[in-house]
Amino acid sequence: MAKIPALPHQVVKADKIEETFKDCIDLAVSKRGGKVLTVTDEWFAEAQNLLSAHVPISRPHHFVPSGAWFDGWQTRRHNAHYDWCVIELAHPGTIEGFEVDTAFLTGNHAPFVSVEGFKDMSNACKTKPRTHEQWAGVEWVPLLEKSALEANVRHGYKFDKPSEEIFTHVRLCMYPDGGLSRFRVYGQLQTIFPENKHEMYDLAAISSGSTVTEFSDAHYGHPSNMLLPGRGHDMSDGWETRRSRTPGHVDFAVIKLGRPGHVASIEVDTAHYKGNAPKAVSIAGFEIGSDEPIMLLDQRPLLPHRQNFFEIAGDLTDRRIATIRVIMIPDGGIKRVRIWGAAQLPAVQPEDSLIGLRQELEDENTWNIRKHEPTVRA
Repeated sequence: MAKIPALPHQVVKADKIEETFKDCIDLAVSKRGGKVLTVTDEWFAEAQNLLSAHVPISRPHHFVPSGAWFDGWQTRRHNAHYDWCVIELAHPGTIEGFEVDTAFLTGNHAPFVSVEGFKDMSNACKTKPRTHEQWAGVEWVPLLEKSALEANVRHGYKFDKPSEEIFTHVRLCMYPDGGLSRFRVYGQLQTIFPENKHEMYDLAAISSGSTVTEFSDAHYGHPSNMLLPGRGHDMSDGWETRRSRTPGHVDFAVIKLGRPGHVASIEVDTAHYKGNAPKAVSIAGFEIGSDEPIMLLDQRPLLPHRQNFFEIAGDLTDRRIATIRVIMIPDGGIKRVRIWGAAQLPAVQPEDSLIGLRQELEDENTWNIRKHEPTVRA
C-alpha cells in the first residue's frame, strides 16, 4: 500500500504566527479540554504541559527530583527510536497548521518533529480507552512531515489549504528525544447545528460557522475570541481594545452568523476583565441583505468579570438575524458573546443547555471585596 504523503505547508516565522492563525483556534489547548492520552516517556517534564494556554516560562537554577524544572515536555536521552504522545483535541475540527515552540531549550530540544492525525467520532474510546499499544497501531494520517527544529524558537507551519478531513486526535512525534515547550493545533471547529430547527443554540459560536468580518480595534485581543467555547483562562483570549480618549468613542465588531436565526437571549461575558470591562454594550442585528440595524440591546450596562444575561423582546425575536454588530461602550474587554436563538420559531431551549446558566469562576464573588479607596503611603 502506497504511503500517504503529509500535507504541503509553508514555514511561518515566529513574528508572523499570530497574524497567520488569527482566524483559527487552538484545538488542543488544555483550558478547552485538550489532553494527552498516552506518552512514550516524560521523565523530566510531563507532555500535558505542551497544551498550556500560557506562554512558557523559565525558572533557572530550580531543580526537582527528576532534574532541572522545565515548563514543557522533556524525555530521557539516548532514545534508539523516537518519542511520541497522543493528544485528544478539545474539539473535533479541520486543521490548518501547527506551532511548535522550543522556548528555553538551548541544549536539549528535539531536533525534529512530525505530526499525524486520527478521526474517532465513536464513543467507544470514551467508554473503553485504548491502551498505549492500541494507539500505536491505529491508522495515523500524516499531517506534518518530519521537520527540523531550532533551539529556543517558535516554529510555525501553515498548510497550503486546510485538511479536508475532520480530526479528533493527533500524534506528536519528536526525534529521537529531548524537549518541546508548547504545541498548538490551529484549525476550525467542526460546524454543528441542531437537528431540530426549533432547538436553541449559540448562533454566534465558532462551531456554528460564525466569523468576525470587521472590527474597529484589536490592540490587546482579537474579537474572534468572543466566538470561542468556554469562559477562557485569562484576559489574553478575549476581545480587548486600547484605551480611548475621545468623547463619545465606541469600539465595534461585526459577526457574520454561520446560519441566520431568531435571537431569544444574549449573554455578554466579561470574565477576567475586572478593571477594564466596558461600561455598557449595544448589540444590533441585521437581516439578510439589509443595512437597517435592529437594536437587540441598546446601551445596556455591563458588570465586570461576570456573565451578563439579557432577554430579547418578542417582537425582535420574530426577526431573522444574519449579522450581529457588537458595540463596546466606550472601550475595554469582552470575553465571550453568546447569541442564543433558533433557526425557526418557536424557539425551544434544550434540557441540557447552558443558556442562562451561571458558571461561576473561583473568584467571581470575592475579587472586588477590597474597597476602592485612595492608597496613602508614608
